[in-house]
Amino acid sequence: MASHDHLDDEDDFGGDFSGGNVARRSGNKRSFGDLDDDEDDIFGSKKANLKVEETAPGVATGMILSLRESLKNCQDELSRCQTKLEDAKSEIQKWHSSFQNESFIPHGATPEPKFVVNYLQTLRSSEESLREQLEKAKKKEAAFIVTFAKREQEIAELKSAVRDLRAQLKPPSMQARRLLLDPAIHEEFTRLKCSMPS
Repeated sequence: MASHDHLDDEDDFGGDFSGGNVARRSGNKRSFGDLDDDEDDIFGSKKANLKVEETAPGVATGMILSLRESLKNCQDELSRCQTKLEDAKSEIQKWHSSFQNESFIPHGATPEPKFVVNYLQTLRSSEESLREQLEKAKKKEAAFIVTFAKREQEIAELKSAVRDLRAQLKPPSMQARRLLLDPAIHEEFTRLKCSMPS
């Protein structure tokens, strides 16, 4: 029995070999329910396992939904980019076909951008030259308009001078009659007429 008491003392987890083992055996030993208490679990392993089991399905579902949404956004963006690419290809084909039969493209050559750029630069320089010529023509036109107005004024003045001269050289018949009715002029006219040999 002494050996049995010794074993009970060893099972007491830190008990001594004194005689008070009977009292300790009766009510001071901890039960297995006390070992499940969270306060005694110094590593927190049970609590962590419970949290992982509770939150893992929600986290996984959230990640799956987030990845699905991200995939849908990427697919939408890819679709938009493909649409833009098709539009750009169509626009390039329109430009290509519009320049295909132009005279500035060498026969049998594809309308390379350098040909188009050179042609546009030539057109731009021609446009600038034509603008300069147009400005010069406008200035000449304005000078001609001023000269024409001066000539018209001179012609009007000359016409007026001619009319004045005609009026002086050919007096009107009313003025001639008035002169003949003047007694002094009539007397002088009669004397001159009588003095002329008949």
